[in-house]
Amino acid sequence: MAAKKATAKEIREDIARARSHANKGDYLRTLSCLANAVKGLVVSQVYGPEKFEINAHLTEAVRDLNKMKMISKLFPAGLKYEKGKEKAFYQTLMRLHKKLGEAMEKARVTKLRKRLIVLDDNMIKAANLVKANNQLEARKLYRKIVEYFQDIEGIDSDIGNRLTMFGMFPEALEYLTKALATSANDVRAHNAVILCYEGMNETEKAMEAIREAMRRLGSSEGLYLRLAKLHFKKREWGEVFNNAQAALDKNPLNAEAAKLVKLAEPKVFTTTKAAEKAKGAAPGKSHDLSF
Repeated sequence: MAAKKATAKEIREDIARARSHANKGDYLRTLSCLANAVKGLVVSQVYGPEKFEINAHLTEAVRDLNKMKMISKLFPAGLKYEKGKEKAFYQTLMRLHKKLGEAMEKARVTKLRKRLIVLDDNMIKAANLVKANNQLEARKLYRKIVEYFQDIEGIDSDIGNRLTMFGMFPEALEYLTKALATSANDVRAHNAVILCYEGMNETEKAMEAIREAMRRLGSSEGLYLRLAKLHFKKREWGEVFNNAQAALDKNPLNAEAAKLVKLAEPKVFTTTKAAEKAKGAAPGKSHDLSF
């Protein structure tokens, strides 16, 4: 045990915390606080009536511990705190804390695994409903899945991505919007939102989704290329050129980006030259160029 001396006040506070945690059924915090109190008593310089009072409080805290369901099951006769044997009692509490912690973690993992199996089974059922063209029942099942498994991290993003792959774009966006509200840097959710708007031919919304992804995740070759393709649909040649060239700058071997640059380049520069020519031919304008 550490040699740091504890004050009577600190020991009393640890005891009070232990009793509070015991009332809430929190085994690990109860044991931890109680062990701290016992350790404090060993290394402290508390004597006389003050130590007598602390021992009385400690006895009450141990009584609270013994009333806890798991402790009474493991120790039918109860744990005993004896004055003069504080070190041994501290070691008992710490061993118990370790064993209970390991057992509780094992139980938590086992429970989680069982829940994930149930989740997987329901995801398969929902997918089969979609494949059977029963989208109404599939949507109902996905809602139930989210309600029951809301504590599973990324559940909205997962369902949103599945619905996107099934081509159920409006339904997917509902889940993806929730996913991004919770985790704004969710790469899969951002990609799925873009796919949804592309699939719905909502070009402007798809472009805004790409820009939002760039703001949150940073620019990338893939995002620049997708933006260039969307601008190509609208024949916005300047934007096609700029974004395709940005993709090419990130990867000079990107054949799609190179093709778009090649397509856009004559449109952009022909238009620019024509504009300059018209401007230069305007009456009363100087033809001198300055740099």
